[in-house]
Amino acid sequence: MSILSSTGKILLVREPVCGRFGIHKLMAMISSGSIGVKWNGIDEISVITFNRKRSICKVLHIDQYGVDCTTRILNTGLFQVLFEEDALPIHLTRNELESLLGNGSFPTRKLDNVA
Repeated sequence: MSILSSTGKILLVREPVCGRFGIHKLMAMISSGSIGVKWNGIDEISVITFNRKRSICKVLHIDQYGVDCTTRILNTGLFQVLFEEDALPIHLTRNELESLLGNGSFPTRKLDNVA
């Protein structure tokens, strides 16, 4: 079983989220909309967050069966993600997410806000 869903939306949060937050706090933040993710509480979704130092990545995947939280910490270097204050999350493709989790780099493309 892969942590990356073949269906559902994948959203990258573009503001730092504390790396100490666990599954319950992250779910509360998503449900309340405090990190800009608009989710109806039913659809499958994957939400990607990073800490301020960009050394910790959390993938929160929610589907019809439950919730899982995966943490990826780089041994060296930082995830190549730019934060923008009050920026809306962006959609990622599965390939872009695999690249980001694999080597920490983000493919270059125009980062459009989620409508």
